Order: sequence, then structure tokens, then C-alpha cells
Amino acid sequence: MGVFQPVQDDHRSLEGRIVSYIRDLVEQGVLTPGERLPPERELAAQLRVSRTALREALHTLAALGLVEARHGRGVFVVGGSLQATAQRLSLALEARETEEESVARIRQLFEIRRVLEGAAAEWAAQRAQPEQIAEMQAVLARDRALRTAEEIDRALISELDGQLHALIAASTANRLLVLLMASLLDELATARSRSLVLPERIRRSLEQHAAIVEAIAAHDPQAARASMIAHLDDVEQAIVHSLETQSSPQGRQVVQDQTQPAQRQGE
Repeated sequence: MGVFQPVQDDHRSLEGRIVSYIRDLVEQGVLTPGERLPPERELAAQLRVSRTALREALHTLAALGLVEARHGRGVFVVGGSLQATAQRLSLALEARETEEESVARIRQLFEIRRVLEGAAAEWAAQRAQPEQIAEMQAVLARDRALRTAEEIDRALISELDGQLHALIAASTANRLLVLLMASLLDELATARSRSLVLPERIRRSLEQHAAIVEAIAAHDPQAARASMIAHLDDVEQAIVHSLETQSSPQGRQVVQDQTQPAQRQGE
């Protein structure tokens, strides 16, 4: 298969760049449903990445419902209508907006997230397998290490945030839910990037993620749903406040100061 090129370098982690690259190939129709990806060693060589980074990226893509690992046969592209849905959503969401329109869109997004992810957390508490819970806990541990580090890597934290939410969705055993969330991937990433420029979100999201995973591990559906809803409500409020603050010159300067890549925790 000659469609794969070396992954381009940018501000994101290597895993995130691989996920975006393969997802784009699927959405553009270069990779089609039912097509088998090259073996891991061969694909890693074509992309010029490590096999470890590729393996993590494929795991995230599988959690998002874009690829599927079939035992003894390899990794296959799945889905079909998802790509068209994602493309239509992306086009609809790329239009320039006023601040008022941005706030309205954020509120609409979080209305949908509360429906989808509140249910996802509840079902995950009922259906998650031990190995899936262990994966969530492992991602949470990596997330905790990053969020409590002296220097904050917001790009990597955002990817782990997305991976945790994708794992929760995947553990529901509801493929349609996973596909719906995957169709909102770009918009969810934008919301995360907006929230993570706010210093208080670094700590608060960690605490809230821990509460969600703890409830899922305890197989407590009501607590899992409540923890997820509380988390989403809190993030929405923080993003909306930030957008409204940016409407003033003083507010824009504050946000610019907060987005410095080497900002220390607690400053």
C-alpha cells in the first residue's frame, strides 16, 4: 500500500499526529471501510514513527470506532457513513463566528455531550470489562503525572483527555455511541483546547476525571453519570466565561498570558 507518507512534525505529540493523519485518510476516502492496514512494523516504517507510538495511536483510533483489530488478521478500517457525517460537521463548524455565536455553539455542544457522555459513563459502569477499567486507570495515571508536572504540556494533556473519554465510550459496547462521538472529534478537541488554557481547569479536570473513573470501577452507574455531568457542566461554564472575558482587551491579554507553553502549575 503506497498511500502512507511520513508523519509531519508539529506542536502535537507523536501519537496525536498519527491519529490525525490516519483519521484524515479515512475521512478523505483514501482508506476505505474493510481495507486492511499494513502490518505494524511496515506501517511504522512508512510513517517513520516508533512501533510503540503507532500502537498507542491505533488503540485510540479503535476506541473512536475508526479502525478495528481482528485477532490473527490485522487492523481494518471500519465505518462508512461516519466519514460523511464528520465531513459535514467539520464544514458546518468551520465558519467564522462572532463571540455570541461561539458561546451559543459551545452551549449546543455541551447539551449533546451531556446526553451522549452522561449515558456513556452510566453504561460504562454497568458494562466495562476489567481490562477496560485498567486502561482508563492507566490513562488517568499518565494524565495525573502531566497535570502535576512543573511545566504543563497542554497538547499532550488534551490528547489524554480525549483518549479517556473515548475509552469510556468504547467500554459501553454501544458502537453507535462511539461513532457519534467520533463524528464530533474535531469539535471536542477544540473545546478541550479552549478549556486547557485556563490554569484552574488543569487541576479541576484531573479531580473530576478521577471521580468518573472511580465510579466506573466501582460499577456505580448513578455516580458515574452524575460525575460526568458535573464535569461537563464545570467545563462548559469555564469555557463560556473565558469567551465572554475575551471580548474585552484586558481579557484577551489575560488569555494570552495563560497560553504560554512553559507556564508553571499554580502561577
